[in-house]
Order: sequence, then C-alpha cells, then structure tokens
Amino acid sequence: MATYDISVHCQDCGKVHPVLLRIDLDGGPDEKRSVAEVFRDRLLPPQLAAIKGHSAFCHKTGRKFPLQKDNDIFLIPPVKFRRYSVVR
Repeated sequence: MATYDISVHCQDCGKVHPVLLRIDLDGGPDEKRSVAEVFRDRLLPPQLAAIKGHSAFCHKTGRKFPLQKDNDIFLIPPVKFRRYSVVR
C-alpha cells in the first residue's frame, strides 16, 4: 500500500497546488494522475469522496476554492514527493 499526496488544479491561476492531504491506496498510479483517470471504472474510495467540497488555497491569488471536479484533483505517488526527491 502506497501513500499518495493530493493536489488540485487551480481555476484562478492555472497551477497545481498541494492540498496537504494524503491517502493510502492499493494499486494506485505510478505517475501523477487525476482522480477521474484512476477511478474511471471503479468506485471512489470514501477518503477521496470525503474531500469533495473542502477548500484548497491558491498561493498566488490568496483565495480559497472548493475541490469539486475529479479531473482537477490529482494523486501524486510517493517517489514524486519533494522530500524524497532531495539527494542525501
């Protein structure tokens, strides 16, 4: 089971922002993928369904926006986490 960071595409500035939430999944993607792609023919896990309606923060505009569309919510695998990409 791998832990995935959750990020969201911002409609205001067009960038992808971290939501500061993580989810544990079996059989998740090896690369950054939208929730809509990963769960196209499967039920959405309750943890992901529960974040809909929560807000994310745009660091550029300073505004909050709701997490609504599965196409705009992304799962980022552990090897892509910033803390793991730093060479020690």
